[in-house]
Amino acid sequence: MPADHIETLKQARENFVRKRRTMAEQMIPLGAAAQHFAPAFADLQASVEAIDRAIADEEKLPEGYAAAEPQASEEMDSDANFASNVVDIDFDPA
Repeated sequence: MPADHIETLKQARENFVRKRRTMAEQMIPLGAAAQHFAPAFADLQASVEAIDRAIADEEKLPEGYAAAEPQASEEMDSDANFASNVVDIDFDPA
């Protein structure tokens, strides 16, 4: 159910927002070395924005989309002579 996935993403977002707020508070005092916190703060913000995009994507998906991993065809499992698109590549330049 998409609502369950959206709720999970919203909870994850809340956790990142709490961490971002805590980090921002630690950057306020004079001599707090805000530049030290900046990369982690930017990463947190990027995570929040990524979750926002994921929520928007989930809202657009039809019911049942990507509900389970696709199963290999029983026919392919039982047929030892099935065609494969795997190519033998030698990555050793020597």
